[in-house]
Amino acid sequence: MAIWDWLFNPSGLTAHGFCLSWAPGLVALHAGADAVTGLAYFSIPLALASFVAQRRDLQYGWVAYLFVAFILACGTTHLMAIFTLWVPAYGVEGLIKLLTALLSIATAALLWPLIPKLVAVPSAGQLRVLNDQLLATVDEQTRTAALLRDSEAKIRSSNVELERRVAERTAELTAANTQLNEALAQRDLLLREVYHRVKNNLQIIDGLLVMQSGGLKDPDAKRALSSLRGRVFALGLVHHQLMESEDLKTFDVAPFLRELSTNIVEGAAGQGVRLSVQAVPLDVGLDFAVPLGLLVTELVSNSIKHAFPDGKGAIEVVLRQGEDGVVTLIVSDDGQGTTPFKPPKSPKATFGMSIINGLVAQMKGAISVTTDKGTRTEVRVAPAPVS
Repeated sequence: MAIWDWLFNPSGLTAHGFCLSWAPGLVALHAGADAVTGLAYFSIPLALASFVAQRRDLQYGWVAYLFVAFILACGTTHLMAIFTLWVPAYGVEGLIKLLTALLSIATAALLWPLIPKLVAVPSAGQLRVLNDQLLATVDEQTRTAALLRDSEAKIRSSNVELERRVAERTAELTAANTQLNEALAQRDLLLREVYHRVKNNLQIIDGLLVMQSGGLKDPDAKRALSSLRGRVFALGLVHHQLMESEDLKTFDVAPFLRELSTNIVEGAAGQGVRLSVQAVPLDVGLDFAVPLGLLVTELVSNSIKHAFPDGKGAIEVVLRQGEDGVVTLIVSDDGQGTTPFKPPKSPKATFGMSIINGLVAQMKGAISVTTDKGTRTEVRVAPAPVS
């Protein structure tokens, strides 16, 4: 029997009234007693909640809400007992009793540790003693305040000139600060405009590449233009992120890598290649983001080109930062890699691999490639300082 039927299908069970032989007196006695008890249980939480709501100064008032939940659950069990007199819904009744048990255990577990704290709350008598001491202190402070007022009257006359000078200086600083804020706002506006125009220009270049690609017949030329479009998209995405950032200098590279990798896979691989991007939050600047974006573009594109002859597989992009500040980029796939790593000056190095080696050198990093059960490229670089 499925647990759903066991809990919620009462077929084959006998209502509780059958155990009472459907004696009208017994049925009425049980139903009436449970109804009165249930209603009383439901009225007590309302009273407790009203009391706590009106006495917001109570310490540990939240305990009352545990009692409210517990008592409501108890009341529900009594109302459920009335229901099961005629309907054998014992699974539902058991679940309500289990909830009541859990609430009662939680209430008891939280109440016992609170008892010492509740006992430590000052009583009314203790508060009266403290109030008398406070009144005596206030009287003493009143006398002291009178003496201070006399002293302040003597000092105030000597402060008039000082306040005038402070006011003049404050006005000067306010005007200078206003000018500075206006200059900063103008600078931010210009920077955002620059980033926006660069992004738009890159989009125009991308459109031109699309038009040029449409007139080409050579598959290699089309692939070359497609790779170039990926690099242009990476550059445009960097400027878009900077344009949307608060300080116009840095942005979180994690969502940037996710959007960049997703665009490459969806544009070139289709539905057969799965993508996973795991990047830690890391604020980077333009000089670090551009080579990193181009590097990810080349590595993910290489996996799509060479790893999956049947068009199916998985690509994973990982970016993490160690305690020493070194940033590690890992791009791996589970396909059959056919392009082993070539040194930067190797005559057999492809154009894409030359770009990868050049980007790693620009970032002053180190690269390693393994081709066991797929291709795994790991690049370690130190984060570039943000100017």
